[in-house]
Amino acid sequence: MSERWQRGLDAARLAVGPLALAAFFLPWAHGPGPLAATEFTGYRLVGYAGRLQALDFSVSQGAVLWSVRMVILAVAVAATWQTLLAPRHRSNPVYPISGWYLVALAGVALGIGVARAGVVVPPPGLLLLGLAGALFTAAELTRARSSSGSTQAETPDASAR
Repeated sequence: MSERWQRGLDAARLAVGPLALAAFFLPWAHGPGPLAATEFTGYRLVGYAGRLQALDFSVSQGAVLWSVRMVILAVAVAATWQTLLAPRHRSNPVYPISGWYLVALAGVALGIGVARAGVVVPPPGLLLLGLAGALFTAAELTRARSSSGSTQAETPDASAR
């Protein structure tokens, strides 16, 4: 891989965490009908779920709200881990877990957005979350491809023996 591509790959890897963290505080969706002027950010969704938990729900409904709250809050946690670990500590086991979590959640959120509104430009938060997921995927696939290519180059082919 050329030096120029390596620098671009490093920049993409460094951008994943800050993009996902910014996405958490930017709008992911707009409300339906009378709530159309309301923007739902990750931060606000966590707050709404917390206020809904204070209502008198059944245990299963409360568990679902708690789970949704934790799934959304984990975006900020994963983004923070990506920001802290990307510069030097990519071998830490939390790095790929947090990155693939962002990729999976971005895919699910974009899928829900397409199912709900059709193929349109997503809100800024959802766009940045998708971009962060795409950058992490590209960086990891390129790294895996280059490491498998160097392994193949180092081990001689069995037919050449």
